[in-house]
Amino acid sequence: MGRYTGHVRSLLWRLGTVLALFTAIRWVFLAVHSGAFPHVSLADAVQVFVQGLRFDAMTIVVANAPFILLSVLPIPWRVSRWYRTLLFALFIVVNGSLLFLCCMDLPLYGFTGKRITRDVLGQAAAGLRELPDTMLRYWWATACFAVSMTFLVVAWRRIIQPAPGSLVPWWRESAVSLPVLGLLFLCGRGGWQYQGLSPAHAADHVDVAFAPLVTNSAFTFGYSLSGPSLVPRRYMSTEEMDRLAPLGYSLQRDSADRRRNVVILIVESLGREYLSAISSETPYMPFLDSLCARSLVFTNAFANAEGSNKGNCAILAGIPSFTDDAFMNTAYADNKVEGLGTRLKELGYSTAYFHGGLNGEFKFDSFSKACGFDRYYGKDEFGNDDFYDGHWGVYDEEFLQFAAERMSEMPQPFCTAFFTLTTHDPFPIPARYKGRFPKGTQAIHEALGYADMSIRRFFERASREAWYANTLFVITADHTFKYNQHPQWYHNPAGQFAVPILFFTPDGSLNGTDPRVAQQLDILPSVLDFVGYDGRISTFGQSLLRRDRPNRAAIHLGGLYQLIQDDRMLLFDGQRIKGLYDYRIDTLFAHDLATTETATAEALEQELKALIQRHYEGLVNNTLTER
Repeated sequence: MGRYTGHVRSLLWRLGTVLALFTAIRWVFLAVHSGAFPHVSLADAVQVFVQGLRFDAMTIVVANAPFILLSVLPIPWRVSRWYRTLLFALFIVVNGSLLFLCCMDLPLYGFTGKRITRDVLGQAAAGLRELPDTMLRYWWATACFAVSMTFLVVAWRRIIQPAPGSLVPWWRESAVSLPVLGLLFLCGRGGWQYQGLSPAHAADHVDVAFAPLVTNSAFTFGYSLSGPSLVPRRYMSTEEMDRLAPLGYSLQRDSADRRRNVVILIVESLGREYLSAISSETPYMPFLDSLCARSLVFTNAFANAEGSNKGNCAILAGIPSFTDDAFMNTAYADNKVEGLGTRLKELGYSTAYFHGGLNGEFKFDSFSKACGFDRYYGKDEFGNDDFYDGHWGVYDEEFLQFAAERMSEMPQPFCTAFFTLTTHDPFPIPARYKGRFPKGTQAIHEALGYADMSIRRFFERASREAWYANTLFVITADHTFKYNQHPQWYHNPAGQFAVPILFFTPDGSLNGTDPRVAQQLDILPSVLDFVGYDGRISTFGQSLLRRDRPNRAAIHLGGLYQLIQDDRMLLFDGQRIKGLYDYRIDTLFAHDLATTETATAEALEQELKALIQRHYEGLVNNTLTER
């Protein structure tokens, strides 16, 4: 019988080798990101291992389908040298690509908080430019890939292959190969369940917090490529959606409003924990901490997504991110949007967007124009490569000074948005400042000190200008920094999106703290309200100065929808509730309240469904704006 099973045995051993490597990389993933998965018990580890095998096996079988067929089909020249060379090349290319995705995501997960999906393709240019440096900085991930590939090649050579002349009648070999192909087909579906595996199945048998451990990066990337960029969502009637998630929002000007200049300062990776005045954690940004004492501070604010381009969409256009791709990278990028600049230009504002990065990076230039910002200033407009940081663009200090000069040339009232760079990995700061700022415990900490100094110098420069006294400054983040070890609360699904939102006016007209939930989507209507916009706008948020809609934050990450409202956070996979938590005090999300607070869970589920459906229909029907 052995002579009938030689090809099948070789095939199973080779696929088993890849499966073993996937499992090993999963445990490396857990070790690297242990802070994101606290208190993994032995029982949890066993469940992760068992459920992970399903996802790994499905990934390997689907990707290797041509190799599997070419290995078992009774082709006469299967034992020839050239055919074996072809199989070897196919095996190495396919599985090397899978392992590359898994190893590449070992460090990348620390920045995004999710397994890799196709949205990474929208950042391909920056990724390729930074690839050599990234491979050196995260040498352990590079070494993991090199070891995996070496093991793959060695295992191929050590697996015994059928000898020449070992051909047997195809009908006899089929008695073995057909059942094996049937078993592999079952693996390719991920089991007996009604539908094939999707990322949503990862939390079926483990806590939702462990779902990223169950899947693998090759699976999530491939699944995102195979599925539609926008999943159809229709949960309720239009009337019910309008009741729960109205898009139209009316603002009325009052006698206290005046046409103030507006400066939106978006600080890269500025998690809430880094402002000691809000978080009571170790101080790294003394100037921004001092500014909190003179600002209206929203102490329970959240980003709406994990990426810079998605954060820009929420802040400048009020568009939530319920897709893996940022709005500007979807097929709906040419839809009409209602940008902050567009609305302010109706009031006679001049507008400009400042981003010291490479022109065209992340499509910030084209998207800012779609949001009504007439001028874009990037690295090219700055025009001095002496201050190029070697990675992302112009150092913050010099570019903020440049921005202050350009603002002084703009007709008033004006609206500008500024996106900083230095607090993005690898956190380059000028050599003259090395050793000046505390290094702290995270890679970002030293860069935070430099960014804070740069912002302080910007305010010092601006305070000498005539336009300063009549300006509203809004300071927030694009997203948080998830890598390295953080205070424990900032690892949970709420803390991963906790950012500051500050409204500062030099005349002190805005001050105090507001502990109610706020989100990036609230910034656009709040700014328009403060400067006296009178009329109807389209927004998923609310004016934080009025608070006439539910106090909530809507988030999407890795296939999981999240709604923070008041003191509860609902997790929803698009079909089923995955948990309800008191995110303020349940640091580890260990106590699911969905079964004990069913009325709350169901009410929040309906609100979240209405927001998801509103977003879907807005994109498909080009109705993100009512006008």
